[in-house]
Amino acid sequence: MTYPYEKSGPAHGRKTVRINLNAKAWRRLRKVYADQPISRVLDLQNRFAGMWLSALELTSYGLSATRPEPLEIIFIIGYWRSGTTFLHEMLGRNPNFNFPTTYACMNPQVFPITEAVILRRSGQHSVTRPMDNMSISLASPQEDEFALLALGAPSPYEGLLFPRALERAMTAADPNDLPALEKQEWIHVFSRFLGQVAARKPGCPVVLKSPTHSYRVRLLSRLFPNARFIHIVRNPFEVYNSTLNMWKKLCSLYTLTDLPDDNALARQVIANWISMEEKLDAVIPCLGEKHYVRVHYETLTLHPVEEMERIYTKLRLAAFATALPHIESYLAAHAHFEKNRFDLAPDKANDIFLAWRHIFEKYGYQALSSRV
Repeated sequence: MTYPYEKSGPAHGRKTVRINLNAKAWRRLRKVYADQPISRVLDLQNRFAGMWLSALELTSYGLSATRPEPLEIIFIIGYWRSGTTFLHEMLGRNPNFNFPTTYACMNPQVFPITEAVILRRSGQHSVTRPMDNMSISLASPQEDEFALLALGAPSPYEGLLFPRALERAMTAADPNDLPALEKQEWIHVFSRFLGQVAARKPGCPVVLKSPTHSYRVRLLSRLFPNARFIHIVRNPFEVYNSTLNMWKKLCSLYTLTDLPDDNALARQVIANWISMEEKLDAVIPCLGEKHYVRVHYETLTLHPVEEMERIYTKLRLAAFATALPHIESYLAAHAHFEKNRFDLAPDKANDIFLAWRHIFEKYGYQALSSRV
């Protein structure tokens, strides 16, 4: 088992992080990114590890398979660095809710039969995330996108391993844009993993968080007609630098190849949000009133309890009173957390505003020159 932000071995003269890919995932990556050179040693290591993980996955699934039941799912969507993790953590405090843990997402092949033991032994041991120094543990809520990548589903997070091909990786964000067989494979992997997560706490709503799901709302709402979507937005100026910093940090940890130059990465950060908003604009008006709520990060951080109650009420989620003391406990424990601060040069801020003007206007944020 490899924890997502622990450094585990050398690659190209620096420490890197191993993602636990099964054999199917590695075969897909080597096919799609055949033009991206990696060392023969890394290729052989991943092939061998993937074979073992695939064998363990079959055993794990056979021992943990349960009868499928209708699922109640709450999706947290929004662009990277908009506060999705903060929201996920607070929703995850509800003892009547379920979520995929960090351990499950990084070890999706075996977590159904190993998670309980691992979490009892070391689930509360925490480390800090490289992009924002936020403390997380093996038991913390985590992005299910890591699990999808490790299980061989088409995923934008392939770009973490091959960051010079990040633009290519992002084309896998919406399974509706993929060839029919790849789309069905994504649905199969996602549904199977989700079913295994749901089996941890049968009958409890499952809270999923990943910015990548923002591209898939149309498909997800078709697969799960009763799904709820909580859409969090944040000032684009804050989002830009924080997202750029995130991709740099994560790519430097996970990459199997050389890193892209900063300008290429910055262009991709700009393009990703534009394409995400195009997807959201096309589907959000089709969602029912009790299936969608939008929250601003700034309001959520100023009035977290009131905003959480509004979310529960709008989406008709049960038992806010039960969740409230757990939310308050979480807030008290993180009262002194300091967010990263970034400065933007006026010319760069103007470029960002022009590129994201539609986003600024849609969500009510002002150009830098208008902010006092």
